[in-house]
Amino acid sequence: MKELIIIGQGPAGISAALYSIRGGANVTVIAKDGGALMKAGKIENYYGFANGISAQQLVEDGINQAKSLGVKFLQDEVCSIEFGVNEFFVKTTKQTLSAGAVIIACGTARNVPPIKNIQKFEGRGVSYCAICDGFFFRNKKVAVIGNAAYAKSEYEVLKNIIQDVTILTNGEKPLFDLPCDTRKIESFEGDEFLSSVVFSDGSSETFDGIFIACGSAGAFELSKKIGLESSNNKIITDENRATNIPGIFAAGDCIPGLQQIAKAVYDGMIAGTQALKFLKKS
Repeated sequence: MKELIIIGQGPAGISAALYSIRGGANVTVIAKDGGALMKAGKIENYYGFANGISAQQLVEDGINQAKSLGVKFLQDEVCSIEFGVNEFFVKTTKQTLSAGAVIIACGTARNVPPIKNIQKFEGRGVSYCAICDGFFFRNKKVAVIGNAAYAKSEYEVLKNIIQDVTILTNGEKPLFDLPCDTRKIESFEGDEFLSSVVFSDGSSETFDGIFIACGSAGAFELSKKIGLESSNNKIITDENRATNIPGIFAAGDCIPGLQQIAKAVYDGMIAGTQALKFLKKS
């Protein structure tokens, strides 16, 4: 049976891992950190804990439970999911892994910087996917906005297609050793399409395209890269937590519904069991 890769190690991701590995799947969970739940304090509305439990303890207990069943964990940042022949390739900052099915359970964070006119030019010069849109900017001048591993990954994709690529860190310190422009960005300007970037010091520079790659690639960024149906920053799934692409499932806060642990655990259970069925048929 091919590998099942789960992106995210919060309640949805771990629940999916527990149900799928108990059904016989080979499971790898990839996560950079514990996600949004780790930033919470005490959890007092979850079944079975009369006196509450710390969010950190709940996350750690779930991870340890999954490890005890043989789930493999990789602490890394996922940059993209790509299509192969009857398989998917999940690319991280360190390696590329093959999977027969993927469950996205990495929350809702949409890393869109607060730059004036950014929404106005989405699809008109502003993109969230180098692999998807880089081809359209050949022989043009583009920039990647970001200061960490995800921005570096998008930059490397674009450099294979486009000669003139700049990294704009938007005032942040770069976390990589590449030439970049650290000026703070004030706004994007242009008529129907983006044509320039205005910086907070009053200077400006012409660009044909801007690729947003701030922070890490979350569910929103990953869904854009592979063409998952989405609405209001949520991945759309059916009752089986299956997306519009066979073999890719989603669970937890990245799909519509209440952002509650109980719901995330249920989503993970459904996604895990359905991904297992998909793998057995493929």
